[in-house]
Amino acid sequence: MKLLILDSGHAEYVSGKEAPDKSMREWEFNTDMQYRIKALAEKHGLSVYLTNPNPTKQDEMGLSKRADLANSYWQSKNKPTALFFSIHSNAYKNTFNEARGTETYVASNASQNSKNAAKYIQDSIYNTIKSIDPNAKDRGVKVSDFTVIYKAQIPAILEEYGFYTNKDDLKILKEYRKELAEATIKGICQYFSIQYIPSDSEKPEPPIDLNPPSVEEELYENCIVYSSDADENIAQILSWDLKDCIVVSLDIYKKGLGKNIYVIGNACQSLKGDYSFYGKDRWETLDMVIKYIKGN
Repeated sequence: MKLLILDSGHAEYVSGKEAPDKSMREWEFNTDMQYRIKALAEKHGLSVYLTNPNPTKQDEMGLSKRADLANSYWQSKNKPTALFFSIHSNAYKNTFNEARGTETYVASNASQNSKNAAKYIQDSIYNTIKSIDPNAKDRGVKVSDFTVIYKAQIPAILEEYGFYTNKDDLKILKEYRKELAEATIKGICQYFSIQYIPSDSEKPEPPIDLNPPSVEEELYENCIVYSSDADENIAQILSWDLKDCIVVSLDIYKKGLGKNIYVIGNACQSLKGDYSFYGKDRWETLDMVIKYIKGN
């Protein structure tokens, strides 16, 4: 199991933190990027945990709490290889100005793995932005003891994709999120030493496997499948008590991802029996699995 913990900076009810022309708010950018990166990470076989999955209509979450959530979840999964990635966009003053660029932060107590991740991801994001705008600025890897990365017990970095107080950076933050997410996952794959597969790569469809993989071939002991945003929240809660577990959406689920398949909510109608536990709705599913966990 390889674990990516995503931390979407800020929440909707945080004042300020918006472009001078009010065309973008930071929390919205951070949240959108979080779910774009999550989808790409899961397609590359990474397990993903979100510290701040629902910032809509919420006030700010404490920085120490974010780190605590990350540390607790990592420990609950038996401390796998992991990366904590905090997502932000930058600002300088409250009017449009010339300050711009991409920068990645590590804390003063950063491990070499943190520094490696920062370099891989910084280089990948900057190179992508440079291909969009030749005048893009590389602000490099920097050191600052932001609470979320200083208190994280795993390799941790904080990303500032660009300045929403700069018109050129703001255009990229608003219009090129797909490219930014791809650049991010490319750097993340380099950190985890896994093959990066571009989303737009044209690959022939693999032949249908008429012989499902045996238990020995399963990638994870447990796999939780969901089909909606609401179901995903339940799936993440359930995963806290399951060892060696991956959480995936129905559209990317494949046979062989797990020995035990837990289906949340309406996804069970599509899988047609390819599961270990399910219920008529997400709450019944959750109740059934909790009873199963307590009995083992």
